[in-house]
Amino acid sequence: MQTELLLDQAGDLISTGRAGQAATLLTPLVGAEPGNGVAWLLMARARMALGSYPEALEAARTALALEPQGVEELFWVSAAYTALGRHELAITAAVAACDEDPGNPRTAERHGRALLAAGRTAEATLVLEAAAEIAHYDADVQVAYGMALFAAGRPLSARELYARALRLDPQHARALAELRRLSAAEQQIKDADSLVRVADEFAESLRVPAGGVRRRTDPARSAAAHLAAVTFAVCLGALLVLAVLTRLAGVDVPAPMFVSMFCVTGAAACLTAHTRRRR
Repeated sequence: MQTELLLDQAGDLISTGRAGQAATLLTPLVGAEPGNGVAWLLMARARMALGSYPEALEAARTALALEPQGVEELFWVSAAYTALGRHELAITAAVAACDEDPGNPRTAERHGRALLAAGRTAEATLVLEAAAEIAHYDADVQVAYGMALFAAGRPLSARELYARALRLDPQHARALAELRRLSAAEQQIKDADSLVRVADEFAESLRVPAGGVRRRTDPARSAAAHLAAVTFAVCLGALLVLAVLTRLAGVDVPAPMFVSMFCVTGAAACLTAHTRRRR
């Protein structure tokens, strides 16, 4: 019962955007119960949300080893491989998930997005077209198909798909975001050549490079790292000036000042190293 409560709590945390807390909660659980596939799946979701893609893949593969034909397990293995730029493995896992559960809109969307990330737009369009026709009730699939159409140079058709998704769910965040992006891009379309250029740029934005996407950067953490680095540089410079004054100019610098400046410089160095490692 306690385990189930912890799993429910972790799922709620992930759903409400608190993936870090979920990962903290799940870490001792998977350590105590390494055979708990649900916990490993939740850990994979949490790590994906945090941008920790190698750890997400490890968790998803552990879950898959416990449930070799699991659709959810294959889904998250595919998602992690995509984020890491390992496209053939991502597509293979997505296809396996579709084979295990034909007609499932989530696995079809995953397959299409894996193809888009690999730059295989034409294939993605065919996969998502079939999925959108079958899952005409699923807003996520409609949006994914619309993105594939835009990448293929059909922005008007993409707009229709986004509108369909919004009819299904007027507050659908991804549909609203993609519609805004499409509207902005359409301002650049003046003729056939500019249409091709804009569509190609959009398709390229969907591709994940071979090295994978970069870990998401927290703006607050980046600012803290910059401030720590500047503080360290200033303190180090001041410490060197004091040393030169003492050694070469014969200035009598009080020992407490030396000790204080040394401690501050050391603290700034430690903070700089810590913030850079966590970025």
